[in-house]
Amino acid sequence: MLLHPHCVYPSPFAVTAGELRRIGVRALLLDIDGTIARTCDPEPSPAVVEWARALQAGGVTLFILSNNKHPARVRLFGERLRCGYIHLAHKPRRAGFLQALAAVGCPPGEAALLGDQIFTDVLGARRCGLKALRVESIDNYLWYFRLRRFFEKPFLQPKE
Repeated sequence: MLLHPHCVYPSPFAVTAGELRRIGVRALLLDIDGTIARTCDPEPSPAVVEWARALQAGGVTLFILSNNKHPARVRLFGERLRCGYIHLAHKPRRAGFLQALAAVGCPPGEAALLGDQIFTDVLGARRCGLKALRVESIDNYLWYFRLRRFFEKPFLQPKE
C-alpha cells in the first residue's frame, strides 16, 4: 500500500480546491519536475500560475517540496506561485515532508503531496501520513522514463 497513490489525476489542473476539500486536504505539497513543469522548463507556465492562484483563492495552502538540486530554480517556482519551498528535499525521506508540514502549520492528515513518481513522491507522502496524489508525468520525453515506468507500473493506480 505504501507504493499506491490515494488518487490519480490526468494532470495537475484536475486537482481543484473543491476536490481537495472533498478529500479533507487543506495544504498541498507540490513536486515540480514532471508534475507541474517539465524538467527543462525554466519557470512555471502561466497556466500553472493561474491554477495555483485558484487553489490558494479556494483556501488551499501550497508548498513546493522538490528533489531538484538547483536552489535558484526551486526559489523561482516558489516566488511565481507565491508559496514556500524546499529544494533537495531527499524524498522519500521524512525530513523534508516534516519540515514542509511545519512551515504550513498543517497536520499530515490534512495535507497531500501532488507528484508524478511512485518511489519518491507517493512513497514519501504515504510514509509521513499524507494523502498521495499522483499525476501522469509530463517528463515522458526523458531517456530513462520508460525504465522508471517499467518498475512503477504495478503501483500506478490507487489501492486502499
